[in-house]
Amino acid sequence: MVRPHLGTVAAIVLLVGLSGAGGSHAQVDPQKSRPAPSIWRQPRNTSASGDSAVPLETTDPRFQAYFSKVRDRIKATWTYPSAAGARGIEGEVVVEFRVAKDGHLESADVRRSSGAIILDEYAIRAVQTAAPFPPVPDDVATETLTIDSTFRYSLGRVGQPAK
Repeated sequence: MVRPHLGTVAAIVLLVGLSGAGGSHAQVDPQKSRPAPSIWRQPRNTSASGDSAVPLETTDPRFQAYFSKVRDRIKATWTYPSAAGARGIEGEVVVEFRVAKDGHLESADVRRSSGAIILDEYAIRAVQTAAPFPPVPDDVATETLTIDSTFRYSLGRVGQPAK
């Protein structure tokens, strides 16, 4: 495999849900649900949306204002690891994180790994560094809010359109 010269490569960092556009999890197979709940943190989310995590890219209007603030805070701290870019490492990480009512981060864990530890660690670090978040409004969650966010790391050639 021929690797492009780093001088001609730009790292394209995409974060579904942080891009501002209401992305979706189209590539997620609905037939492949989460493993048995016993291996996941308990108790689960007590948000207004029910017991499951809310995707950061949701189009549900009740989350839009708050999630915009969360996205902005994460975008300000998230970077593409230069060591991964130099090695041509790309991937997609889904991070699940819990925000307490007062805005502090209760937990942040990789829900679906990219397969590259460095990408997973940088995604988790972006969420941790962005905290604390603004307090969670009552109409968004009554206690703790669990959010899923997809971090996409992709390399692209400068001057060439993405396919």
